[in-house]
Amino acid sequence: MKGDEAHTEPRTTIMLTFAHRFFPVLCGSLLHLVGIAAPLEAGEPAVQRLTHDGLLKQRPVWSPDGKWLCYARHKGATIFLYLRSADGKTEKRLTKRTDPEYDAHFSPDGKRLVFAFDKTSPNQGDMEVYTIDLDGENLQPVAVSKGLSHEEYPSWSPDGKRIAFSSTRDGNQEIYTVSPDGKNMQRITNDPAIDEHPAWSPDGRKLAFATNRWGDFELAVYDFRMEKLTRLTESRGLDDYPAWSPDGKKLAFTTNRTGNLEIFTINPDGTQPTNATQNPAIDNFPSWSPEGRLTWVSNRGGGFDVYVIQ
Repeated sequence: MKGDEAHTEPRTTIMLTFAHRFFPVLCGSLLHLVGIAAPLEAGEPAVQRLTHDGLLKQRPVWSPDGKWLCYARHKGATIFLYLRSADGKTEKRLTKRTDPEYDAHFSPDGKRLVFAFDKTSPNQGDMEVYTIDLDGENLQPVAVSKGLSHEEYPSWSPDGKRIAFSSTRDGNQEIYTVSPDGKNMQRITNDPAIDEHPAWSPDGRKLAFATNRWGDFELAVYDFRMEKLTRLTESRGLDDYPAWSPDGKKLAFTTNRTGNLEIFTINPDGTQPTNATQNPAIDNFPSWSPEGRLTWVSNRGGGFDVYVIQ
């Protein structure tokens, strides 16, 4: 969504639009592409498929100890959060809620998750950010506005003291940070463009995010100590969903600069763009395991599942 426009569609329509929001370059082609298995290409890295149901997933994230993987799964007109054990023997829903829930991120101690959900009112959506224990209990508000707004894509800082997220609470979609208890709200960006999908650097000094302030979506990074914003990418098309490697030496992100959605990596200064996935299928939502294994969602196996580089 752009600006502070509120949902006005029925609930089913709201949920179907998630595909267009989270795969923006696909537009009407997404339903046609689901289920198409992509052939291997020369140079493609060896990968391991972690899920096999083929349903659309988004933002897979690992717990700090590497024991759990959390992701949102779309099924029909629903989208709910799931926890999967690293060995694949256990998968469970995070909550029993009926509202759409998505975009979770672990606290540094691994005890809680911060996530967004669409608190639907009659024919409208009001997206808010909450934290919750891994057993689905102790739901606590973090970013809740008085009116209809979109509080989305929360990311917990490495020291556990701040949560970054995007919001339309002041009209335009900007990046904010807040304490986990919902206090000390701070606006980080202030630009007429859209700023979204913030990601903390491992040292907590910087926030990478996607923005269309230069035309199409590119990556930028904000340095808290320097109070300086720097552009990281410059390519035709989409650069989005930045994710820092655990050692802080690489940023992974989604891009369609090759003609289809791939996962690329760059150095923290934007140099050395490298195609990490090299597959004609759709690759999206990059993240990293604690030991540095690139993780993402792809339809290369006939449906949208979670993969890691071996």
